Amino acid sequence: MTQTLARTGKGDGTAGAARRPMTGWTVLIWLCCFFGAVFAANGVFLWVAIGSFPGTVVDSSYKAGQAFNGEVAAAREQASRGWQVGVHLERSIEGRAQIAITAEKADGSPVSGVSFEAKLMHPVATGLDQTVDLIEGESGHYAALTPEPVAAGNWHLIIEAHGAEGRVFRSENKLFLKD
Repeated sequence: MTQTLARTGKGDGTAGAARRPMTGWTVLIWLCCFFGAVFAANGVFLWVAIGSFPGTVVDSSYKAGQAFNGEVAAAREQASRGWQVGVHLERSIEGRAQIAITAEKADGSPVSGVSFEAKLMHPVATGLDQTVDLIEGESGHYAALTPEPVAAGNWHLIIEAHGAEGRVFRSENKLFLKD
């Protein structure tokens, strides 16, 4: 059995639809729309990237490089002391963080007479950073409560101890606070 299909139209596959000719203006409009969409998407990406990045880690890489040898010497001196420093951080119901430090010398005696400072630094939003001076309670035990609530998420905790000769201890820790 043979079937015959009826075709309507001009025979060029348009099936009766009116077709505009492709002119230079049509091509120009399509190119402008395409590149306009690309530029708009790139603009949105740039706006989000710049808005979510607070800045640099160090203001001057050259100065940080110059201070590197001093940091290495301070780390060696800190290691030679043999201090054992334990840190405990606990969030209260309202979100404030209780930071407690226990510090012992190499011989097991408590570290006393230094001032400990804790810096909670958010890895992205510098406006959330908090610095707390810890108060010595018992000999070798230091504690403080952050003035503002600390949000859940990733944080950097930097502990520093300062004595008569300057900074005598530094510890950098990454931590994750649960909700």
